Amino acid sequence: MNIVLYLSILIPVVLLISINFYMKYNNILLETDYSSDIPRESREYIILGIWTILIGLLGYSYYLMRNNISSVAIIIIIIYTLSYPFITLEKNHMEIESLNIIYILITYIIFLLVLSENSYASLYILPLLLWIIYIFIASI
Repeated sequence: MNIVLYLSILIPVVLLISINFYMKYNNILLETDYSSDIPRESREYIILGIWTILIGLLGYSYYLMRNNISSVAIIIIIIYTLSYPFITLEKNHMEIESLNIIYILITYIIFLLVLSENSYASLYILPLLLWIIYIFIASI
């Protein structure tokens, strides 16, 4: 039983879920588009599930790289991911698009950094990169 592995995954996941419930129960809205056929409550849980998996994969990537300089970069992307909802609050569409581009670039650079040290660990960052590219394209 490797406690470091479990903590590397569970700490970011618990923080993500805590942030989500904090924002939900304090009525902090991130999305004002109600044009979807899927009810808002269901969409929130689907998206929370996706982000939970992605942040868990980042935690596992950190575990694999914990003795390298890339581990600091992975911690940076985890912190940026967890703080992103607060960063984008009360921003207009153009500012959010700019922040999304910055998010993609940071994630891509960290992906390349981890890839140069451990190609196996970089596979766990790739889903996040693909997801934020998808979100960026879908929001245009």
